[in-house]
Amino acid sequence: MLNLQNRLGIILIIILLSNLSFAEFSIDYAEISLIDGVYVLDAELNFNLTEVAIDALQNGVSLPLVFTIIIERNRWYLWNEKILTIRQPYELKYYALTRQYGLKNLTINTQDNFAYLEAAISYLNKVKTLPLLTKQELTDFPSEYWVYLQIHLDIESLPVPLRPIAHLSSQWRLSSSWYSCPLQP
Repeated sequence: MLNLQNRLGIILIIILLSNLSFAEFSIDYAEISLIDGVYVLDAELNFNLTEVAIDALQNGVSLPLVFTIIIERNRWYLWNEKILTIRQPYELKYYALTRQYGLKNLTINTQDNFAYLEAAISYLNKVKTLPLLTKQELTDFPSEYWVYLQIHLDIESLPVPLRPIAHLSSQWRLSSSWYSCPLQP
């Protein structure tokens, strides 16, 4: 027979495990290179959607995904100076009539369609030669620079009736940690 402490411990473990989200977003790799006078980003992202998010997607809810890039100049005497912020929003949709997934880049207003969700996610996971800024823009301030990257599901862009549920459920709070990599001018 279990005593009160053991029972409370088991209940606590069950509660904690029930709130765990086994899917997460992450940034696995990022590198900045200089091509023809422009600094470009190559990165491998990891958008692992939860069952709840996939279920909502397949029932007509668009998933707003955001890729954020911040470039800062390192300063020893004050906090770092923010040079550039890029917010790259995407919208992932499922079209039940055609049984296809659409991935829309909201910045340049283009859309790619995929037969499978895995194909859409795989496409989204690869960032190739994304232009950030020119070499000329960094030579004015010779210093050390850092690039910070993050990806997340934008809960505030979900349909209004879903937002309170998304704020309360760990299944909807999908966000990567900030990933940093140096930018050498």
